[in-house]
Amino acid sequence: MKKFSTVLCALALLAFSCALFTPQAAAQAVFGSIFGTVTDPSGAAVPGVKVVVTSATKGTSQETTTNGDGNYSVTHLIPDVYNVRAEGAGFKAFEAKNIVVSADAAARVDGQFQVGGSTETVEVTAEAPQLKTDRADVATIFNDKAVEDLPLFNRNFTSLVLASPGA
Repeated sequence: MKKFSTVLCALALLAFSCALFTPQAAAQAVFGSIFGTVTDPSGAAVPGVKVVVTSATKGTSQETTTNGDGNYSVTHLIPDVYNVRAEGAGFKAFEAKNIVVSADAAARVDGQFQVGGSTETVEVTAEAPQLKTDRADVATIFNDKAVEDLPLFNRNFTSLVLASPGA
């Protein structure tokens, strides 16, 4: 009986040690963000600019203000398509449309003001650069068409990892 209680005590100590020293798993990120810098025509940062990020599909918006270095950041955005509008006194409003935000990704939208009235708007329709110089990660986004067209063994979605670059 003494041998049984010793073994039981050792097993309980082992289970407690495993539970205590097991690293916690990090949760997956489900939000994205938009950040950038607002400058004037000479390239100097413009502080105190009102920046509004609006969802193109839902119509919801989040507002922030640039800091002393002209930087802004809007976090916790649900993956969607967004429009960014920046307004500052003495400058034409800056607007960038159709900015795609994905989960665990940050889209950079830099704005350069032009001198003029705040009722005038400068609309930017340029594509986002393919090379991200602010992050060193590699990410692949599979849309529903790609998932349907890829040959997956047993239709197991975890096989998509092998179809991504660097896997």
